[in-house]
Amino acid sequence: MNATMSTALNIQFLIVACVMGLVLISFGAEGAPSKHLPKKGNHKSSEESDPSSSYRLILDPEFKSPASPNLPINNDSISPWTYTFMQDESLYPSNIAVAKCSLTGCLIDGTEDQDFQSKPIYTQIMVLRKIRGEKHNYSLRLEYKTIAVGCTCVRPYVQHV
Repeated sequence: MNATMSTALNIQFLIVACVMGLVLISFGAEGAPSKHLPKKGNHKSSEESDPSSSYRLILDPEFKSPASPNLPINNDSISPWTYTFMQDESLYPSNIAVAKCSLTGCLIDGTEDQDFQSKPIYTQIMVLRKIRGEKHNYSLRLEYKTIAVGCTCVRPYVQHV
């Protein structure tokens, strides 16, 4: 590829990236958290300096990820697991799938081998907790929860003394 063609491709890429950025900026503002700004004056109000001030959050329950559907792998693993659902009505989402290892060992050639161990894989997720306020008002507080999302096969940890 010669230098002229490479430069032309770089310019086309930059144009496409700029247009996509403008589209994202124009459409992305509606779903972003927003805060009502004071109408007059250049000073900060007590609401702005208060870390517990309110923000508007728009959640779309119809949103679906554009990614292709993934097939379940929990039974294809050498360390299989099942899912249980943790339910808490004060959280959003209120139902969270949690993985539980089906075996203590690992499947080697179709049989459980106790020389290895099935261990959960943990990750942190963000949830919103509903906090009841005065006069039947609610606010939402962002929290982190650690949940098991799958299991993996590991060698047992042996500490030599």
